[in-house]
Amino acid sequence: MLKQLQADEYLKNEQIQIYIRLFFIAIASISIYYLYDGSGSTYSLYALLSLPLYIFIFNVLYFFILRAFPYKFQEQRVFLITIADILLTVYVMSIVGDIAAYFAGALLWFSVGYGMRYGQTIGYIAYSTTLISWIVLITRSPFWIENRAFAIGWLLTFIIVPLYYFALVKKLHINIDKLHVYAQDSEHKALHDELTGLPNRALFDTHLQDYIAIFSKKNKKFALFFVDLDSFKNINDTYGHDIGDKVLVEASQRLHKSIGNAYRLGGDEFVSIAEYNDDKELENIAKNLVLTLSMPCKKSEITLSASIGISRFPVDGQSKFDLKKHADLAMYRAKESGKNRFCFYKA
Repeated sequence: MLKQLQADEYLKNEQIQIYIRLFFIAIASISIYYLYDGSGSTYSLYALLSLPLYIFIFNVLYFFILRAFPYKFQEQRVFLITIADILLTVYVMSIVGDIAAYFAGALLWFSVGYGMRYGQTIGYIAYSTTLISWIVLITRSPFWIENRAFAIGWLLTFIIVPLYYFALVKKLHINIDKLHVYAQDSEHKALHDELTGLPNRALFDTHLQDYIAIFSKKNKKFALFFVDLDSFKNINDTYGHDIGDKVLVEASQRLHKSIGNAYRLGGDEFVSIAEYNDDKELENIAKNLVLTLSMPCKKSEITLSASIGISRFPVDGQSKFDLKKHADLAMYRAKESGKNRFCFYKA
């Protein structure tokens, strides 16, 4: 079964195709009425005009079928209507005599248009049906036998133009896929820290606002952790920036593993958001984070520590500005109290 998005697109195209078909019916009727002179046809004018009327009635019925059963047998429906449109057009061209010259372009539209609307598979079905029908027509119809060069010219058009279109569309899809990948990569880079892979300040601000909106409605609590690595400048000065970068990556991994929802603001500053039920649970989360961050670095003699400030929603603030400001103040109080610890915000 087609996915819903594709099914909706199919339905929309089927409805559009009805209006296009009615437009062709009107043009065909006008052309037959004003251009028909009886040459090359054994049918009377009114007999020929009855055919567009029958097609009009069919389209009205088809419209109501779409209204009643919009998603039923869509693929089969499109397959049958594609073949029916082409065969019916060729049949009309076989009985209208020299007026058929005016309708050849409609077959080209079927080959290209159906592929454009319903995809490559239907496009190739329309393409092959058009070629077979056209070859039968130009070998059976007196008008096209008499005008052989004209018929061959259209045959070459029916062969070349749709194939060129299919190749163009294929290349276009490849380029669109590349652009889509590039756009996703650019968006990820714009919202994530290149070194640690954590979401950056921009994404943090968005997520924090989302947390405030959601937790306000649910009447639930969350805490904002502002984490600043202690004496990180000394690590850079002593071991170099390459080692310092590895320390930042390891710290970010520990933070993410301990709490989740971790973000890097820049430098040695990180933030994290955690849901909690009571102050005891929040205190345990904070203690575990301090312990996790203070463990020695892997394959190194470097020992980390961090000063952590915590603000709570909604008691310490109900806006982004207040929560960030109060967590920052609490972090500085933790540094002043001796570092390697956490402090809750106090008004």
